Amino acid sequence: MAEQIATSTNQREADSVQPNKRPVKRYARIAPLYTAMIWTSFLINVILFIIVGVLAGILLTNRGQVGSIGGSVQVFAANNIAELQDVVTQLEAATIRTTIPLSQPLSLAGQGIFVPVDQVTSVILTQPVPLLLSGADIDLGNGNRLRANNISLTLPEGTPLQIALKMDIPLDSVIIPVQLDVPVSIPLADTELGPQFRRLGAIVDRLVDPIAPFLPMPETPPNSSE
Repeated sequence: MAEQIATSTNQREADSVQPNKRPVKRYARIAPLYTAMIWTSFLINVILFIIVGVLAGILLTNRGQVGSIGGSVQVFAANNIAELQDVVTQLEAATIRTTIPLSQPLSLAGQGIFVPVDQVTSVILTQPVPLLLSGADIDLGNGNRLRANNISLTLPEGTPLQIALKMDIPLDSVIIPVQLDVPVSIPLADTELGPQFRRLGAIVDRLVDPIAPFLPMPETPPNSSE
């Protein structure tokens, strides 16, 4: 009986003490890899802050030199933009000038070309020419004349004759060898490249106009090819 009473008393004491205990807090352990990554990120940020601070100090110390570098960059940009605009303008007004050598036979066959001939000229016989004359009146000299209904005679080789030529000479069998240098002058504005150059000029103007007031644009565009 005494043992039951003691056991009951101990149980009540244990029950009265247990609610007063605080719960034990448990923390998750971070893996070593994630710990290393966190420390690495922290060190990188510290190094970046140091670099930014050093650069800021250098810029503050050398404000004059930085300003002169900025001015040089502006002049460089202005010169190149002005030259680009000038190149586009020159392309729009350019003309192709060259000489094309031409060497080609030109046939006149089927063209219906005739050469009219109407003139009096002298010829020399290259061989004897027989003649048959009707109603001939021959002057033999010294007042002697010979009249005959038909006379047959031969003109010897080398006899000069004066004749009247009147004819149309066809040139169908003529082939003319053409060999000459043809000068060519073609304005680019009149070719298919003209609209493309105008488009290029419009694009350059749209890109340059907003920034041109802030740049020291030269009065005369430079020429980097010279």
